[in-house]
Amino acid sequence: MARIEVATHIEVPPQRVWDVLVDWERQAEWMVDASRVEVRSDHREGVGVVLRCRTKIVGVAIDDDLAVTDWSPPSSLGVTHQGPVIRGVAAFELTPTEHGTHLLWWEEVQAPLGGAGEMAATVAVVPWVRRVFRRSLATLKRRCEAPASG
Repeated sequence: MARIEVATHIEVPPQRVWDVLVDWERQAEWMVDASRVEVRSDHREGVGVVLRCRTKIVGVAIDDDLAVTDWSPPSSLGVTHQGPVIRGVAAFELTPTEHGTHLLWWEEVQAPLGGAGEMAATVAVVPWVRRVFRRSLATLKRRCEAPASG
């Protein structure tokens, strides 16, 4: 199982970061690899929210089905990936700091195709995903720190 971790510091309180994280349909505006996120459950908050994210992994478009497994605003949001291609767990962990929020995004995903898939993922996919996540967090940081409109 491959583990990927990226982190950043965002100079706003955790509640602001949380609000941007759970604005489901707008996640595709800051997640570099996502083109669409939709809520597929009857409810939008709490454990059990079901999402589908249209994403690209090394250029291949797939649907990533997710379910929220941890809902602890504004400190932790956990999900399981339940699709046929992406399977595993992930979380956003928000920790208050003196000047904002430390945000850790981690994922533990099983590569398809057993040992050969794990080897290919370690060599090719994991470094690519790590770069995509870093770019996504940079975009999320800018969005969170931008003055609120309205």
